[in-house]
Amino acid sequence: MQIKPLRSPMDVVRDWAEELSTKLGRSVQELRERGLGARDFSHARRVELRSRSGFFMAVPLSFCVIDATKGVAVFSEHDGYFEFRLEEDDEVTEIVEDRYVHEG
Repeated sequence: MQIKPLRSPMDVVRDWAEELSTKLGRSVQELRERGLGARDFSHARRVELRSRSGFFMAVPLSFCVIDATKGVAVFSEHDGYFEFRLEEDDEVTEIVEDRYVHEG
């Protein structure tokens, strides 16, 4: 797994707008014009990336979109937007946790 050069958040959103539209249920045009907002992120969601070369990265408050040709884009509320080239056996896991804490 190789990280691609960092770009501006809006450039990343514009290039991944089709995939984001499918994932978020918003129009491509809206995403390209407005980008992402706080409501697109959740404390219950994170992304983990692993490669057989030993690379590991966990990104809280994030989600990802994947394209076989372009690789993966990880969108994080606090850590920025990252793009990676995928290599054979790389793993991308989006984790959603539904928690219930009982008080009483």
